[in-house]
Amino acid sequence: MNIVNERAGEAVQEWKIEIVKSDYSEKVENALKKQRQKAVIPGFRPGKAPMGMVRKMYYKNFLAEEIDEMVRMSLFGYLQENKINIILEPLPVDEKSITDFDNSEDFTFVFEFAVKPEFEIDYAKLPAVKDFKVTASEKEIDEYINNLRKKFGNYTNPEKVEGHEEFITVKYGDDKTGFIHYDDLNTKGQKLFKGKKVNDTFDVPVNAIYDDPELVARFLKVKFNELKADNDYKVTGMIENIGKMDMAELNEDFFQNAFPDGSVKNENDLKANATEMIENQWENETDRYFLNNAIGVLLDNVSIAMPDDFIKRYLLQTQDGMTQEKLDEEYGKYANTFKWQLIENKIAEANNIKVNEDEIRDHVKNFFYTHYFSQFNIDDIAEHLDSLVKDTLKRQEDVREIYDTLFDKKMEDVLRNKMNLNQQTGDFNEFVTFVTGKAPDGETDKPAKKKTAKSKAKDGEVKENTKEIREETKTEATEEVVVKKKTTKKSTKKEE
Repeated sequence: MNIVNERAGEAVQEWKIEIVKSDYSEKVENALKKQRQKAVIPGFRPGKAPMGMVRKMYYKNFLAEEIDEMVRMSLFGYLQENKINIILEPLPVDEKSITDFDNSEDFTFVFEFAVKPEFEIDYAKLPAVKDFKVTASEKEIDEYINNLRKKFGNYTNPEKVEGHEEFITVKYGDDKTGFIHYDDLNTKGQKLFKGKKVNDTFDVPVNAIYDDPELVARFLKVKFNELKADNDYKVTGMIENIGKMDMAELNEDFFQNAFPDGSVKNENDLKANATEMIENQWENETDRYFLNNAIGVLLDNVSIAMPDDFIKRYLLQTQDGMTQEKLDEEYGKYANTFKWQLIENKIAEANNIKVNEDEIRDHVKNFFYTHYFSQFNIDDIAEHLDSLVKDTLKRQEDVREIYDTLFDKKMEDVLRNKMNLNQQTGDFNEFVTFVTGKAPDGETDKPAKKKTAKSKAKDGEVKENTKEIREETKTEATEEVVVKKKTTKKSTKKEE
């Protein structure tokens, strides 16, 4: 067997692998002998079929498998021996290959491969990255503390609706039960129910006491799309119960109930905890904003000589449904994906960014404890938490998503430390204004689920999800060669 690099030293190189009969004949013959011993052929006892018949039936399959393995191992060995890092997979050059299994005993396989381009990242010369630190406002801190005090407060039954967050249970119609939260009512609804007592009656169109049709549907226990525009849903009913959660006093009992781990013992601790929780609530949003901007700066300012012609040929040959027209239209997106992979890999390698199994396990455990069991002592529920973690780690899709999240967080930490920052601070509404250039309308929703790193669109905004693009292209820019096992088998498909 002979391997020749036809274009050594170039960005896109070419291997030629020449295989003669003496390279494979012994292994193929041994495989045929083993097959003869176990082959079940009508008219012959096991192991007694004529060798000529066995050869006729199995020779081409064994030949193709053996040569395919030789080619794969030769390419992999050549890369290792010569310390060559490549991107994507080698591409077969069919017009230069000789793979006639019917009329030849000697074969030639030619492949193109793209060498991983060399480049440097000079962080000091990169433009500053926009960043924002959300700080908790006094209003948010007060709301957080009040909600916590209600959570651990006492449920009472006031004599009448006083207009302070009461929960009102009513009976109406044919013994139907409805639930009303005073704060959900509009001005007309609040005026109607304020001052009413248990057993007091009311007669009102439901859609007149709510401004939000969703609340009308919730009260009537119907789906929103089942509401009829020409129906005012007038009901006559009676107040059955008035309930209210009175806020807990900020005393020792409250702190013990709300923070059994002893982390918060007084009002100063409580305000510090509220500040931390509020600011952490928006951390995913600001982290994602920073990482997207950082990726954009790197893509725009790190120069890499990409083997574009090779990448285009690769996409045309390997991606189902890929056409020249589609490639011309979307190549910029693919090119940015491959470029970011090279940059990401370089940063990860230089800074030893890795995510291990213990980190994934700890992340899942902390998630469940923080979101569902924070009121318990963690040692008391350790066994239950371990069971939840075990079940979660069985789902590979969840594990992969957690891995990506932790990896992106480590990448973000490195980039924050190395890149120049243009950082501002403010509450979340100021963050929205900073990002969009305009104040938010109404209440701001809770932060969206964090996604993995983004690729940068041509207009300067980070819009495309790298993870989604990776799935679309079904490949990554890696430092390892992965040669498809069917390289030679496809040449013998019709004979098989």
